[in-house]
Amino acid sequence: MEMAEGSTGIEKYNRRTNSWTSVGTMTGRRLQFGVAVLDGKLHVVGGRDGLKTLNTVEAYDPSTNTWTQLSPMSTHRHGLGVGVLEGPLYAVGGHDGWSYLNTVERWDPQARQWSYVAPMSTSRSTVGVAVLNNRLYAVGGRDGSSCLRTVECYDPHTNKWTPCAPMARRRGGVAVGVISGFLYAVGGHDAPASNPCASRFDCVERYDPATDTWTQVACLSVGCDSAGVSLLGDRLFCVGGYDGQTYLNLVHAYNPQTNEWTQMAPLTNGRAGACVVVVKKEH
Repeated sequence: MEMAEGSTGIEKYNRRTNSWTSVGTMTGRRLQFGVAVLDGKLHVVGGRDGLKTLNTVEAYDPSTNTWTQLSPMSTHRHGLGVGVLEGPLYAVGGHDGWSYLNTVERWDPQARQWSYVAPMSTSRSTVGVAVLNNRLYAVGGRDGSSCLRTVECYDPHTNKWTPCAPMARRRGGVAVGVISGFLYAVGGHDAPASNPCASRFDCVERYDPATDTWTQVACLSVGCDSAGVSLLGDRLFCVGGYDGQTYLNLVHAYNPQTNEWTQMAPLTNGRAGACVVVVKKEH
């Protein structure tokens, strides 16, 4: 099943009926947090609860509709990216309320503790994070002075970050997803801090790790940043987002075979900074 996180509500998508239903709420309001699935549970990492940046981590069990508090991160982070790579969960970059972060922490689900790994070469908040070919990719984001085109990838066996080819566009608030061996960077903005309502991108770029190159693919029907992106079946879903003025309830699905985006059933609420993950049902 597909779940979307934002504000305090959780919605579930049913692929057979192409419909969304509300299934639960978070224990507190959060913004700019990260979400990943470990052991069939939804892990909600960091974020903001208004003024305060959080280091707290909670796990939601959809089978029992219950929340469990886990050990907090060492660093308070909002605008972070998260990914699960070979078991552990990684919390990448973000902002601690004072400064932009290049630090990265890893949650070991066996030892149930956080530890720092090698930092990125660049500080990145509102960064897109995805796992492809046993590497963790950090895509775009903002380093304080500007939005970023740059991309780097982490190898857990060498504990090193390596630069990759940059995107064609600078993308803060970029959403990323992986399908069919390619990484996709969806939407985002290059808004200066002085003009936060500047236009959002509808363009989408695809990264090929074999050739270390980016290619532009079909655009979304609307420009947005802070969308949620997740693989579901053989489609890449793009959920919600912010167009500079409105929180969107739009949902699009990308077919890499035809290079087309199709509009799906909308969310029940407009959401930006929504985190979207697939939770596999236990058999």
